[in-house]
Amino acid sequence: MPRAVAKTTGVIVRESHLQIDLRAQGFGRERLDLAPTPANIQYAARLRLEILAKIERGAFALADYFPDSPRAVKDAQSLTFKQLAGEWLRVKKPQVQHSTFHHYEQTLTSYHYNELMEMRLASLDYRALMKLLADFPTNGKTFNNVATVLRQVLEYGFKAKLLAEPLHDHVQMRRHQKPGPDPFPLHEVNQIIQSMPAGQARNYFELAFFSGMRPSEQIAMQWSKVDLKAGKMLVDAARTRGEEKGTKTGNTRTVELTANALEALRRQKASSHRNAVYVFETEQGKPFGSTDIPLDSWWRPTVSALGLRYRDARQTRHTFATMCLMAGITPGWVAMQMGHSIEMFFRVYSRWIEGADNGAERRKLDRFLSVS
Repeated sequence: MPRAVAKTTGVIVRESHLQIDLRAQGFGRERLDLAPTPANIQYAARLRLEILAKIERGAFALADYFPDSPRAVKDAQSLTFKQLAGEWLRVKKPQVQHSTFHHYEQTLTSYHYNELMEMRLASLDYRALMKLLADFPTNGKTFNNVATVLRQVLEYGFKAKLLAEPLHDHVQMRRHQKPGPDPFPLHEVNQIIQSMPAGQARNYFELAFFSGMRPSEQIAMQWSKVDLKAGKMLVDAARTRGEEKGTKTGNTRTVELTANALEALRRQKASSHRNAVYVFETEQGKPFGSTDIPLDSWWRPTVSALGLRYRDARQTRHTFATMCLMAGITPGWVAMQMGHSIEMFFRVYSRWIEGADNGAERRKLDRFLSVS
């Protein structure tokens, strides 16, 4: 049969198949494997009208109708969310710490995204997004952990012109009550330290309680950064998931060692082998890959045996901060020791700052005014 073009319908008739002409819409002459019968030509014409309506609404994905079209792989609307997320991950990988990137990967492969992964971007609209968010965890913190990643992927998709609308603007974080510090009183601190196995375990947690270091910083500490004579150490690294990175804030700091922290380090130095690189090492002379060994081997058994109310080992850091404040130490110094901004420090520890003051600052002002 000779080729003919049904101009009123936009259907091109070939000898053994049909084509729908979508060149004016930015695609091509897309093939339909249908015999060029009058009935099939009418079907193709109706199909083209359906496609044009979807194009007008921004809901057309070429791969839904013409999966074998060479243009489908270049059509943004035909991409799946999984493809978009994969592209976003490749872009983000060199920009973030490996632990952050691992969190992104874990989140995107979690069950929360199961129904979304194979969805084409053409189908990802406001209604689909709201249905997805409705099935996310109800706990505010967990919801935010999952939704934050989704929002970043959607924002990338919009800026890359792969999504027609800024769906990321509709992913709103939920308010939740963040747990505050839950420090140990000094008598419990002493109980825990004395009950730890003598040696590395005791040294580790005495340093933790009296230096205010983050656990990830402590397992990354090297002897080359410790000056026992000057009583100082340089904190410039952290270790998470077996890899070393910068500190949580990205800033280095010099920590002044308290008497307890300095004594713990001296004992540790005396018991370390001559060529030890890291302050705390495994029996094989390797750095701890994570904080799991100190937590599982030393912390949990000791706190449990003492019958104390359980708190995570990260409370050692909060305990240091609150002890300093109750001792009347200037908040600015404590914040620098811990690597906090002063604003963050006041926000987290305001209750203890107020309690430690006990009217002292007001009395200073009263004395000043009385002699003026």
